[in-house]
Amino acid sequence: MYKEYNAHPKGLKTSDCVVRAITTATNSDYLETRRELNRKKRELGYTSYKDTKFLYDYFKGYPRIIFKPVKGEPRIKGSDFTELHPKGTYILKMAGHITACVDGVILDTWDCSYRSVYTAWCI
Repeated sequence: MYKEYNAHPKGLKTSDCVVRAITTATNSDYLETRRELNRKKRELGYTSYKDTKFLYDYFKGYPRIIFKPVKGEPRIKGSDFTELHPKGTYILKMAGHITACVDGVILDTWDCSYRSVYTAWCI
């Protein structure tokens, strides 16, 4: 299931999916989350907090569900994930995107539930 939600304080739709997902999943302040991501990015030696490797380092320590590809079978989609995990708060790493899933609902500025889920961190 998907519900439109924009955590950006001005309601802008920008390419800020990492900040929006973390802000939404942790129920934290958008600007403070962005400042923390920039601090952590510099501390860990990355040039961008949108870097996939950075995300894996940033969420190190959080319980993680890995969806490995199975030859000949389609990957799990965001819509499948919401049905399999109707309770809890997750951050989903999808194909080219990151989003928040709260109690079986993907909260984002656009419907990304058709995208493949690579991994999910339980927040």
